[in-house]
Amino acid sequence: MHTCLTLTNVSGHEYVEHDVSGLIESLQSYCESIRSCDVSVEGPSGEGELRCWRVELKVRVFDEIVRVATRAPEGSEPRQSFARVLGEVYARARVQLDHISDQHHSCCARGGEDLAVRPKACA
Repeated sequence: MHTCLTLTNVSGHEYVEHDVSGLIESLQSYCESIRSCDVSVEGPSGEGELRCWRVELKVRVFDEIVRVATRAPEGSEPRQSFARVLGEVYARARVQLDHISDQHHSCCARGGEDLAVRPKACA
């Protein structure tokens, strides 16, 4: 699988690349038919409640594209809030992957280990 990671404003958050790698591994384990995965992470900027993580995901499976974007406040524990964002991205991507899987005779792993917790476990 081809992967591309774009990071913006994440200096001082050394865990970001590691945690995104966990997300990518979880997606690949869930659906081995993924051809490419692009992840864009924008770290918190601004002041107070405006400081939010933003993550965008684009996954190509067969001739279809899964797109997910989400954001969440940085809060007092940036690593935990980032892990929650990745968990939400993963859950939303799985819903779309399941739909694609139904069209392509179950190309995704279902019914096994619940991988939704994996990105948090890698944090």
